[in-house]
Amino acid sequence: MVLNKFRKKKLIQFSLLLAGIFLILLIYFSNTIKESVTSQDIKSKNNVENNLEGLTVFENLEYRGEDKSGNKFVIFSDYSDFEENLPEIIRMRGILCYFYFKDGTILEVRSKKGIYNNVSLDISFSKNVSMFYMDNSLFSEKADYKNEENRLYVEGNVRSESPKGNFTSDKLNFDFTDKTIKVSMYQENERVNVKTNLKWRKDLE
Repeated sequence: MVLNKFRKKKLIQFSLLLAGIFLILLIYFSNTIKESVTSQDIKSKNNVENNLEGLTVFENLEYRGEDKSGNKFVIFSDYSDFEENLPEIIRMRGILCYFYFKDGTILEVRSKKGIYNNVSLDISFSKNVSMFYMDNSLFSEKADYKNEENRLYVEGNVRSESPKGNFTSDKLNFDFTDKTIKVSMYQENERVNVKTNLKWRKDLE
């Protein structure tokens, strides 16, 4: 009788010990699994949200094209996305674009945001647009490259800096065919503000 009570007591103690060990292991592994799955869950949730919104998102994309005059261009983006029902419209963030002209010169365009049409090859740059061509730097709010017209339309607080001088305007049109620019204001009675570098003009004499 005493032996049975002793065995029962040992059995209860052993069962409690096993239950305690099991509980500790359960807490440990549940936390480990939770930590390892958290980042995967976030990614899968983002994918689900993208699928629900009909978006396809990419990182570090590169597109190449050629204008009507045979000038090549390449455009890079940090992040890009497009809707499944509009795959030709590529929305971009962190844009870097190069236009390579046949005469060997290069136009560099940078912007925080933009849209690229992979059918028409038109490119819209927006937010902190900066352009660099030879020794000229140009800054604006937005710029639109029209492949069919072979022109770059720059607009919004346009500011140009170069060794020859600086100017500010509302609009600037850059013709890629003959490399000419046309600078203008929104209002006809307003004038483009031009500041010429007198030292550069003297050097030409």
